[in-house]
Amino acid sequence: MTLDPPTLRHALGHHLLALPDPPPPPARGVRFHSDRVRPGDAFVALAGATTHGLRFADDALARGAAFVLSDRPRPGAVIVDDAGAALLALGRFARAAQRGPVVAVTGSAGKTTTKALLAAALGAFVSSGNLNTPYALATVLIDAWLATDADRALVLELGIDHPGEMARLTELVRPTHGLVTVIAPAHLEGLGDLDGVAREKAGVLRAATVGRYAADAAWARLPADLRDRVQRYRVDPAGRAGGSDADPDASGTQTRLTLGRHLAHDDREWLIADIDGRAIEVELPGVGRALAENALGALRVAVDLGVPPATVATRLAAARLEPGRLSRVRLGDLLLLDDTYNANPASVAAAFEVLARAPRPHAAVLGSMLELGPAAAEAHRDVGRACLAQGIDPVWAVGGPARDIAATCPHARRFIDADAAADAADDLPATGTLLVKGSRGVRLEVLVARLRSTREERPWSR
Repeated sequence: MTLDPPTLRHALGHHLLALPDPPPPPARGVRFHSDRVRPGDAFVALAGATTHGLRFADDALARGAAFVLSDRPRPGAVIVDDAGAALLALGRFARAAQRGPVVAVTGSAGKTTTKALLAAALGAFVSSGNLNTPYALATVLIDAWLATDADRALVLELGIDHPGEMARLTELVRPTHGLVTVIAPAHLEGLGDLDGVAREKAGVLRAATVGRYAADAAWARLPADLRDRVQRYRVDPAGRAGGSDADPDASGTQTRLTLGRHLAHDDREWLIADIDGRAIEVELPGVGRALAENALGALRVAVDLGVPPATVATRLAAARLEPGRLSRVRLGDLLLLDDTYNANPASVAAAFEVLARAPRPHAAVLGSMLELGPAAAEAHRDVGRACLAQGIDPVWAVGGPARDIAATCPHARRFIDADAAADAADDLPATGTLLVKGSRGVRLEVLVARLRSTREERPWSR
């Protein structure tokens, strides 16, 4: 399957204004960042806020692009009326060719990890990283269509930060199955408050045509009219597994509830789940109760889609998680928990749960939690209180908003940015466990890189 001229005419319809003469070679993929172009990809030159993608066309062609698609004239380019609209049209065309299940994952935390677990459990096609915007998802849909069997499952991550965005995403991907991991304070600058987060996240469940799933805490925040159509799952804090097909909530709503429990011993952790009356044991590919709950959701979806539970357990144990999500690194006698990918109150709480069970003494480098709007100051003060309650020392607070961590954790040391913290990396402990966590924009991976380059790194073995 390729994007050849006849396919472009069919997929683009009225968006297509002109094909070059001679026609371009067929493309095997689509990219809109020139530095991500692979040989044989089409490069879509999008109009940006400050520049036009056509500026990078030469770079894309030098990297092996089959052709350039643009809404501005260029010799040899496929010309369209609107490059962004054309890319979305190609994405919709590719989605229409998909016959297998399309599972869409969203949540305030854990969606990328859950996406990876679901892809492993289902043997599905999946994007790398957090490609979760409309244009990025269009490229994933196109890649899946061009590269794989149309009956193979496809797992997508949907990320939002303002009202109405989920509707735009679900119109493009048209999920058969939807899953919500967590509903918690995140992107409040755009979504306003927790109710705004819940309304937007619920959109993926309303759009799903076959199966709807939510972790129990997220389920509790869903609109009442949606709850009885959603399957709940929970890693029970009491440590029990089991559940009933008709488990009522306080209002009497009957929903299907799947329960599991999380076990940890030395360097190994497990999920024990009751799936339709059968106990299933899964060795987890990482750490934490939140990971166990994400694995439980993946297990539930995969079994409902016909994958044998034992097969799911084997696949989940071998799943590869994205870096920077509570990744464990041995640096001499220090255990580093690299959780630098992102941060909000829910994911910080999940990281502290893992830290609490790790070898002592405990230290933490905590970057600002961004996009929390008016809730930011109190959210950071809560983190400072948690540091005191858990006896974490030293504590480093990195970035402007993180200054409020020091308001409730007086021994916190403040740094203006990640570069300043990295310059002081030698001051961090050499023993125990160090958690490094912050929002992506704080760039705490700079500190992690410095630590890994200056200390003896030992292979991690499970």
